Amino acid sequence: MNKKLFFAFVASLFTISIFSQVEIGKIEKAVEVEKKVNFPPYNPTENFIEHSEYYRAKVTQILESGSGKNPFDEKQCEANEYYKRYNGLKIYYPTYSDNYRKNDILFFKKTDKIEILNWSQIGNKYFTIANINPSFEKSEIYNEVKSNFGKDFFADILFELKDNSNNETIYVIESSSNPQFILSPYFEKKKELINGKTFIAINDFNAIRNPISKTDYTMYIDKGTEWKGELTLLRKKDLKIEESNNADDEEIVFTVLLSNEKDKVIFDLKGSRWNFEDVLLTKNDFEKLKKGNANKKKLEESALVKKYGEKFGKLVYQEKLTVGMSKDMCSELLGTTLNRKNYKNASGEIEIWEYTGIYKLYFKNGKLSEIVKY
Repeated sequence: MNKKLFFAFVASLFTISIFSQVEIGKIEKAVEVEKKVNFPPYNPTENFIEHSEYYRAKVTQILESGSGKNPFDEKQCEANEYYKRYNGLKIYYPTYSDNYRKNDILFFKKTDKIEILNWSQIGNKYFTIANINPSFEKSEIYNEVKSNFGKDFFADILFELKDNSNNETIYVIESSSNPQFILSPYFEKKKELINGKTFIAINDFNAIRNPISKTDYTMYIDKGTEWKGELTLLRKKDLKIEESNNADDEEIVFTVLLSNEKDKVIFDLKGSRWNFEDVLLTKNDFEKLKKGNANKKKLEESALVKKYGEKFGKLVYQEKLTVGMSKDMCSELLGTTLNRKNYKNASGEIEIWEYTGIYKLYFKNGKLSEIVKY
């Protein structure tokens, strides 16, 4: 064979051999694991809050803050994780008649069978939350309970509790939006914040007169009045004028007894049209707020004096519209108006600002020369 042809043949085989070893590279891809959102720690200033209500309130708070933050950027903790915030907390069940909400709330314990319990066995006792299953239908004991009671349970939550008197495990099926127990840490914190404190009414409001009167049920509370506070528990029926057979009237409600040398009233923390914190402030907090507002006002006045001089700075701060003020001063006092007119006469340039139904201001050469009130 021709040497040239031989070497060309060998070279072609070598090239084919090289290309036959070419492979596409591979790398490992990380397996994306969704990060679990931790449950929010329990705050004793909060009563029991169901999962959806907690996050609804959180979204509302972010929106109302004006921060511009997207409230849905932060992932929600799943319901199973969320309810772990209550594990280990002590609760108290008040006493009720055995017929009270017997079709809505189910107490039982599980031995070799499902044993139904009634209010006389539960009421006036303390328990510790061991676990909460937000969806009773998905619990391990659902089918057994359903077959025992021959009924369906819709939108109910399952509480697993330890009886503090004998360490027995009992189960409660009831509504997550309005459970009938009292969360002990919340009650104790409320007592700490209210009992023995002196409150100042920071707004006018109405409260229930104590003692309750059919002819004069409510009392008007004046802003600035002082009241001593005491947290107590009452039944709804105790706050009503007329007797009723409504089952809801048996419910326990948180109330504050307010008193001074002259009057006594009852403030229903849940049923009142006012939020307690919006109308009453402890005397200590009121004094702090008052001092803070005084300092804030002093700084505001100093800033205006620095901006407009001693005389006009104080007048602007006092919101006293005065001849001789500049346009900027008037805008600071009354805001901007688009209803403006300009003209000239022998005495100079005249500008008229009109605040419909309030003022008409005349400026001569940039200074307020006349004020007309409507």
